[in-house]
Amino acid sequence: MDDAKKSYSGYYKGLDNAIGGDERFRWVNDSLLEGVSGKAVLDVGCGEGSLLRMLKDKGNSVYGIDASQSGQEACRAKGVECAVADISSEKFPLRDDSFDIVLCLETLEHLENPQHCVSEMKRVLKEGGLFIASIPGPKVCHPYIYPGLFGIKNFREFLWANGFKILKVKGWGQSPAFIKTKKWLQKQDNDIARNTAEVLHYIGRKRNMIMRKHSGTPLNFSHCVNFVCINRKQKKTLAERVAEDTKPIRDGS
Repeated sequence: MDDAKKSYSGYYKGLDNAIGGDERFRWVNDSLLEGVSGKAVLDVGCGEGSLLRMLKDKGNSVYGIDASQSGQEACRAKGVECAVADISSEKFPLRDDSFDIVLCLETLEHLENPQHCVSEMKRVLKEGGLFIASIPGPKVCHPYIYPGLFGIKNFREFLWANGFKILKVKGWGQSPAFIKTKKWLQKQDNDIARNTAEVLHYIGRKRNMIMRKHSGTPLNFSHCVNFVCINRKQKKTLAERVAEDTKPIRDGS
């Protein structure tokens, strides 16, 4: 069994809905995929299938892929087909150019080889197809395998290098306030620290509600950042283009 399949095998066990609730998926469905119907949609890192179920109810043909066996079981319980694969290393069990839309929401930061996953998503997505990827916001303090890749500026350049034309970048939600301090306080073995962590949690929630009501979601404070892109097929792989662009010039040649 591959490491990812082992690590995430029981990740969604006992979950009927999305982690943290369905609010984020409803926003994606209503704001980024408004009016989408009759399309072939792939969700890479689909989890327990809540978003795909929403899209299927709108008349789309949907399919998921995830490293989690428990995720596959939850998808099938919702009437959504899902393949189990290590998307960081395995070829997707899907034909070239078979999808109109590919989604990859807060998944790439979990992968040992995000470039492999992106290459596979481009392979199965049609020319001109819609690609939506999201990454955790910069203030969420999410753990990363490759921290430098997932800054907003660097991730934008990563998508551009892979041939995606970015149409828009939108934030969703507010990143938790005081998260580093809260995590430290919660680890302390005394009631004062734990109570202080609860107070900070309450203040943070109020702050988020005020920001959302009066100023929307500033991108740098978003819980997740969503990149809406168009796929542009390339004749050569990114690795081939990098090799050509860095080919050494020999004296006398």
